[in-house]
Amino acid sequence: MTSIFEGTLIRLRAREPEDAPLLYQWFNDPEVTEHLAMRYPLSMKSEREFVESVSSPGYAHAGFAVETLAESRLIGGVDLINIRPECRCASLGIAIGDKSFWDGGYGTDTMRTACHFGFAMMNLHRIELEVYANNERARHVYEKVGFVLEGCRRQALYKYGRYQDVLVMSLLEGELRLDHRP
Repeated sequence: MTSIFEGTLIRLRAREPEDAPLLYQWFNDPEVTEHLAMRYPLSMKSEREFVESVSSPGYAHAGFAVETLAESRLIGGVDLINIRPECRCASLGIAIGDKSFWDGGYGTDTMRTACHFGFAMMNLHRIELEVYANNERARHVYEKVGFVLEGCRRQALYKYGRYQDVLVMSLLEGELRLDHRP
C-alpha cells in the first residue's frame, strides 16, 4: 500500500526550518509569484517565521512541503487552509517553486495527492481554490484533477498595472480524478 502522503511523482511532508532559504529564494522570484497573491518582497526572517508557524500540520492548517519521490528534492508547497469543519470545506493553495519541475506533471500529482489527503484523512467534502483567469497552466491542472469552475470575481485583483479576473473553482468528495495519466 502506498502512503497517503505519496503520489506517483511527489511526497508531502512537514515543512522543516532548513526549507526556509529555498522558499525565500522562490517567493522572491517574480516568475514564481506571477500568479500568486504575493506582491512584496519577503525577508528571510519572515520566511523563517512562516515555516516555523506551519511546521506542524494539523486540522487548522494542513500545510506541506512537496518533494520528489525520486530524489527527495524540495520543489514546492501545498496548503489546505480556511478549514470550516461545520461545512467540511477547505481552501487549497499550491506553488511549485522549482521552475525545472514546471510542466512535468508534478503540479498535477501534488493536487491529486493533497486533495486525496483532504478527503480521505480530513473528512472534507469540498475543496475550493481561486485562480487568476490568465493562468492557463494552473487552470488546466485543476480541471484535469476534477475541479469545476463555479464563477468569476470580475477584476478582483490588481497586479502588474492591471485588473485581473479571479476564477473560483471547487472539487467535491467523489469527483477527484485519481487516474495518473499525464
